[in-house]
Amino acid sequence: MAEGALFNVAEGIIGQLGNLALKELELLWGVKEELQKLEDTVSTIKAVILDAEEQQAQNHTIRNWLGRLKDALYEADDLLDDFSTEVLRREVMTRNKKAKEVRIFFSKSNQLAYGLKMGHKIKAIRERLDAIAADRKFHLVERPRETQVSNRVRETHHFVRAEDVIGREVDKKVIIDRLMDPKIEENVSVLPIVGIGGLGKTTLAQFVFNAEEIKNHFEKKLWVCVSDDFDVKIIVEKILECAKEKKPERLEMNTLINDLQKEIDGKRYLLVLDDVWDDDSEKWDKLKGFLLGGARGSRILVTTRQEKVARISKTIEPHFLRGLNEKESWSLFKQKAFEKGQEPKNLRIKEIGMEIVRKCGGIPLAIKTIGSLLCFKNSEDEWSSFMNKEFSKLNQKENDILPTLKLSYDHLPSHLKQCFAYCSLFPKDYQIEKEIMIRLWMAQGLLKQSSKNQCLEDVGHEYFIDLRWRSFFQEVEGKVTKFKIHDLMHDLAILVVGQESITFGINEEKMDEKTHHMSFGLNFGSSTQIPTLLLKANRMRTFLLPCQKWNSNQMVWKQLTCDAFVSSFKFLRLLDLHETGIRNVPHFIGKLKHLRYLDLSWNRHIKMLPNSITRLQNLETLNLFGCGELTELPKNISKLVNLRHLNINGCNSLTHMPCGFGQLTNLHSLTQYVLSTDSRCGGELKELHGLNQLRENLRIKNMRHGKEKRYLKGLALEWIEREVDVGYDEMSVDALEPNQNLNSLELKYYRGVKYPSWLSLLKNLVSLQFGSLKNIQDGLPLNQFPSLKSLWLSDIPSLEYVSLVSEGFKLPPLESLSILDCPNLKGWWKRSDSIEEDEDAADNYSEISTITAKNHSLPSFTHLSNLYISFCPKLSSMPLFPYLEKLNLPYSNLRPLERTISMGMISTASQENPTAAAVAESTSSARSYSSSTLAASFTPLSKLKSLYIVMIEGSDGHVLQSIQHLTALEEFSLYNYNGDGMELEWQGLRKLQYLRLIDHPKLASLPVGLQQATSLRDLVISSCPSLTTLPEWICEIISLQSLQIWDCPNLTSLPALTSLKTLDIWRCPILVESCKSQDWVARIENLQGDLAPPKEEGPEQSKTDEEYELKTRGFTKIFGRCSGSTSQ
Repeated sequence: MAEGALFNVAEGIIGQLGNLALKELELLWGVKEELQKLEDTVSTIKAVILDAEEQQAQNHTIRNWLGRLKDALYEADDLLDDFSTEVLRREVMTRNKKAKEVRIFFSKSNQLAYGLKMGHKIKAIRERLDAIAADRKFHLVERPRETQVSNRVRETHHFVRAEDVIGREVDKKVIIDRLMDPKIEENVSVLPIVGIGGLGKTTLAQFVFNAEEIKNHFEKKLWVCVSDDFDVKIIVEKILECAKEKKPERLEMNTLINDLQKEIDGKRYLLVLDDVWDDDSEKWDKLKGFLLGGARGSRILVTTRQEKVARISKTIEPHFLRGLNEKESWSLFKQKAFEKGQEPKNLRIKEIGMEIVRKCGGIPLAIKTIGSLLCFKNSEDEWSSFMNKEFSKLNQKENDILPTLKLSYDHLPSHLKQCFAYCSLFPKDYQIEKEIMIRLWMAQGLLKQSSKNQCLEDVGHEYFIDLRWRSFFQEVEGKVTKFKIHDLMHDLAILVVGQESITFGINEEKMDEKTHHMSFGLNFGSSTQIPTLLLKANRMRTFLLPCQKWNSNQMVWKQLTCDAFVSSFKFLRLLDLHETGIRNVPHFIGKLKHLRYLDLSWNRHIKMLPNSITRLQNLETLNLFGCGELTELPKNISKLVNLRHLNINGCNSLTHMPCGFGQLTNLHSLTQYVLSTDSRCGGELKELHGLNQLRENLRIKNMRHGKEKRYLKGLALEWIEREVDVGYDEMSVDALEPNQNLNSLELKYYRGVKYPSWLSLLKNLVSLQFGSLKNIQDGLPLNQFPSLKSLWLSDIPSLEYVSLVSEGFKLPPLESLSILDCPNLKGWWKRSDSIEEDEDAADNYSEISTITAKNHSLPSFTHLSNLYISFCPKLSSMPLFPYLEKLNLPYSNLRPLERTISMGMISTASQENPTAAAVAESTSSARSYSSSTLAASFTPLSKLKSLYIVMIEGSDGHVLQSIQHLTALEEFSLYNYNGDGMELEWQGLRKLQYLRLIDHPKLASLPVGLQQATSLRDLVISSCPSLTTLPEWICEIISLQSLQIWDCPNLTSLPALTSLKTLDIWRCPILVESCKSQDWVARIENLQGDLAPPKEEGPEQSKTDEEYELKTRGFTKIFGRCSGSTSQ
């Protein structure tokens, strides 16, 4: 247990005793008297716990006394939880009073025997506590209640990080100047930032990283947190994850390096390696070797506490970060300690505050933490007492701020102490999901309601906000659902938790039989051994695998091992078995009666859950995410009366929900509800009627027919994909009546002709997805959704217009728009003077100008950055997209694109050539906007970076002449072009880096103008049977590093492309034979496809497999000793 948290445990026991006293069951006869005596004893002890916990640091006798008390209180807690569970189980079973076995089970003799047995146990634990209380030979002050801190009204804007960069403007400028220094000769140079913990090295690096001049100077920005483990492969994986914005597959090191080089080679990049500790120069040199392919001016910014790391890594002299000066420190302190950061009116409080700030030594983390603590102290006496009695006694060495942080911890309320200390189970720099953390706290009973009507999840949210406000937690930039703990705060959590919580790989040496919480700070499958001492900790409450990553080719846990483990720890509240590769959940799991949280996610081969799992009446969270082969849930799942969270996303083999599902009235989150396609089996839609606590998002699959769920954030409705009565679908969807606060809505396979009647009432929608709506023809009321950011329309064959124009029409702030398989879609909005009729024949400058003005008179998508239009051949117009960055147009009419580009030409011309603008304006209709007005507003597609086109059969390719005007274009993919040549004015595409030419049957040679694309790095040519050779001038594009050629059977040879680092040739037999005799080809670092060297199993991989087998065998052997059934 964390230091100072015993008070909360005692309070929890008293709460359990109070709940049991209210029960009117025969089971409690003869026990209630003992329960009352136990409550009296615990209440007497609880009254002095707060004083004892404060004195234990200076008094060894008190510390030992608290240790004995802790053990006894934990056992009392387990005993009462056991008893409460039995009471609950009998209440559940009485639902079916006709069952013979229930009558036998509830016979008076049965209940009397159990009551006597439990009475003896309660008496024994009470006498033990009485003895501990009597053994107290020291004086303690009684404080039966914890002093409540008054929470000031705080707004969320207090959590923004503007204060984090106080006093760092000069440092920022110095670092940016050095990062952008043109005199540095190396292509890739390294600048370390050095400073003690808590100084704000990471904050400063973020400040620099997000600066506008840095954004404009570097082509690619990458951020990797290294922390304690300087594993080169892991760091490369993290760099790739940052570059590609997705986790890389589990790949061999060579493949990872090749992928890395594709991302950074030839580009001027900035890589931040944050929080580096390892001073092994060999590891550093190995990593740096992989990063040297960047263009000149590339930089690596390293943050570290150790000067030795800086000396090893640097190529530029390190920047040594100092503490804040007194003025800056006071400014930061004010923001945390005083409401709205204002100067205190009480001069004495100001004097005390400034003295405290001076003692913080300019360290921002210490200043913020102490400031947050004092924020809750309002009077001068409280400030003086803190300064004189506590802060002045700190034994703080230079460069050590842990004592200061510990002081802030000591001032936390007891419930927050436990919650913070529990976070020690996660490794340093781990990004923790807030909602998951709240459920873990809940499983351990750490959340306390102030009233019966208060939702536990809301209590957890309040705790989280409080800890974040006090600087114990940090937000993860760009991820509102995640948080981190500063590494010094993590050190503090490990310090205060002692032997109570152990993380294998960090502090497992502290483990003993009193350890209650255990996690693995590394991948469980790669652990060297499981400590045998773990078996002695038989009162374990937590087993957590935060770093677990399962390789589908491995089984981390064999079945006997898993069975033995589960049967060894009967007091578990939390069991995490995710990604362990198990195929069967142990039947013994039903005996883990204390279990609140069970994670079985990503065990893809689990087909069934044992029905014994329904004995877990205390279970609150069941996570089955990604159990792809699971076919059904246990038929008696309704017995899980305390279940609050059920995640069955990714359980794609589920055929139905069990009958009685609607009895789970405590459910707060249900990811999906699967209706059976056979109406004769499984739970029906009406089972959802009583689940009125549901929050977050819900998907209903296989809809046939269908009240308000007040807390739902998202709703997905999926009908059975078959022909049904149209009116029936409309009635069923109208009957659902979702709440008007819904953030996301998805309809799939709906056969109604009209949209749901309640659709226009959903003013808070952020995401809207419609798929396979076969009978919908009307446009959407887009002006009714002022918050809509994402719209996805797919397979709506009767849809003709996306929306309708009305008076005062205003488009929502869409950021992403996808329209797929809408073959009759004509335009974006229908209006009286149909623009579409005018547009089809428009080709010359004046006609396009007229259309430009008409389009400009309509609203534009001013926030849209991503547009995807596929298989919409009749779409003949586009609105304006001033900030579009990514445009995908497979199998769609390209005339709208051509006209939009032409608008940009007119806009530019109106600025550069007023005469041309006047001509355009003279031909416009009377109601048109002037081109000067248009030019002043924006240039369409001027921000476009990525363009993907798949030509419709028979297209003339006329649009290609316009692409030269997309001057920001970096990536261009063209598929299915049937023209002879592709002569563009390529000089306009100076930023083009990626070009893909695929399925061009008549392409005989590369376009000559391509040699003007001087930034080209990656060229893909595929399915071009007429191509026989590549021109010699391609060698002049020295930026070209990767060339991929597939299915070009008549291509005979390549010129000597010595700049290449990757060459991939596949199904080009003549070319492959030619390349095999070329010396320059043999020197290419990465040869793939038919040129790749034959694969051999390396000794390193063999060694890894062998080590894994030994580890797994060793683990089974260890647990084989704890159960006779596995001792073979």
